[in-house]
Amino acid sequence: MKIAPAILLCCLILIFFQDIKYRRIHIILPIVIFGISFLIVPLKKYDLVEIFLFNTGFFFITLGILTLYMSLKSKKFLNPFEHYFGLGDLLFYVAITPLFLLKNYILYFILSMLFAILMQLGLKKFIKEESVPLAGFSALFLFIILLKDSLIDFQKITLL
Repeated sequence: MKIAPAILLCCLILIFFQDIKYRRIHIILPIVIFGISFLIVPLKKYDLVEIFLFNTGFFFITLGILTLYMSLKSKKFLNPFEHYFGLGDLLFYVAITPLFLLKNYILYFILSMLFAILMQLGLKKFIKEESVPLAGFSALFLFIILLKDSLIDFQKITLL
């Protein structure tokens, strides 16, 4: 099963380039990432359904709090997908849930947001769009983490 991690890494790179260039990602990429994640995470060690439910629960609670906060701030309901968050971002963050235990998913989520902010600020001269390619920057960050986890066995973040 050496081909599955390579496919995962290729999907992450494709998401990065698609989101940077078009500000959208193809729907098949998160589906492939989700499917491959279930193939490459050791099933004997982890209950992937439980991991998926906990991580997805955390993500949707966070998204709900963001929606509530922004709606209260503007005094009307704001659809987060129209104003702050893209559907590709949602699909990406749900697709990668099988790769992390909950505490590491939370850590990845926070660090990927910081990484995206830093990348957006660092590439401000080159990026003409005002929107942040969150799924793309998060995919690049996950690519780096997966490489680190595969090359260095110390302090693994992912379940691979």
